[in-house]
Amino acid sequence: MNRRYLRCLAVGLVVGMFGLPVWAQQEGEEQSSDEVTIPEGTEFKLQLHTTINSKTSKPGDRVLTSLLDPVAVEDRDVLPKGVRIDGHLGDVRPAGRKGKGGYMSLVFDTVELPNGQKVAILGSLTEVFASEGGGDPNVGSEGELKGRGPSRLKQSAIVVGAAAAGLAVGTGTAIAAGSGGVVAALLLARGKQASLAAGSLIGMRLDRDVTLTLPASGK
Repeated sequence: MNRRYLRCLAVGLVVGMFGLPVWAQQEGEEQSSDEVTIPEGTEFKLQLHTTINSKTSKPGDRVLTSLLDPVAVEDRDVLPKGVRIDGHLGDVRPAGRKGKGGYMSLVFDTVELPNGQKVAILGSLTEVFASEGGGDPNVGSEGELKGRGPSRLKQSAIVVGAAAAGLAVGTGTAIAAGSGGVVAALLLARGKQASLAAGSLIGMRLDRDVTLTLPASGK
């Protein structure tokens, strides 16, 4: 009886000794990471890698970007330059008549950490620093990308130009007075599409806190 008990005790000690390093390793792994929260309102500067256009793009289309400047929390860089930050298009409307420009809303939804882990975020477009491929994009108060329609000054120039052209061809006062159809047709020209080409530099605002699990800082 005593011999069997001693044998079982010895086996238990051996198993425990082999299991100790595994337990210690797991505990060490748990202690080797930090949780860091990036607060709502943090600004990101991004480079766009997807061309988007209110005429050809559709709601739900993926939008790919990368981080241009590191993001820091309490003087610690928590997101390095080059990290992927992707999203999708929300509402998309092409340019319409009466000079109405097109617009699109961008929703940033994912950040991919250097270790390949993907974390859900919620962010919106705030500004366009530089637009590749020309155009004059504008960001609305709710983060939507707008295409600008004809300005009032340009509309006035169109009116004067159309009226002068009517008189110049000798159509007479009656035709000139009735040239409203021609003028209206010019004034109702379609506005510009909202568009950004790949390579454009844009700003993003984080719309809610996001917590990341990162390697310990060693402090």
